[in-house]
Amino acid sequence: MRIRSRLVAVCAIVLVVACGGGSECKVETIHYTKSLNGVSSGGETQGVTVARFDLTQDFVSHTPYAACADGPLQDVGNVSLAITSLVSKPIVIKYDVQGLNADGIPKWSHPDTLGVRLEAGQTLSVGQIVTTPVQLGIGGARVSLQGADYVP
Repeated sequence: MRIRSRLVAVCAIVLVVACGGGSECKVETIHYTKSLNGVSSGGETQGVTVARFDLTQDFVSHTPYAACADGPLQDVGNVSLAITSLVSKPIVIKYDVQGLNADGIPKWSHPDTLGVRLEAGQTLSVGQIVTTPVQLGIGGARVSLQGADYVP
């Protein structure tokens, strides 16, 4: 019985070493983009597509985790935002951009409740808005405008 248990233990160790040997950490960066239009739902701009929200994400994955000794515990990506005015007058918009999982459930949010002023045709680079394990290319995103008002 003792010889049999040693033999099983030795086989198990050889199997673990054989499977673990040669595994190299593979790091891959996938670039996702998503553009969303912001349509105003009230006031003077009601029904007007006032801005385009361009999201980009560089999603970094590590496989297999066991081979990536200095790697993270989960894969993540940084999401950046740029907003472009699509109207011919200066405008202030308040918005909420949300990242969705594959089931369409919001997993992160970036609200701007103070308002962003954009000149006609201006593109504003907001920069990095979130670091998330949710891939932009799988669930996508949505934008909701809380306000969109023309300003002098």
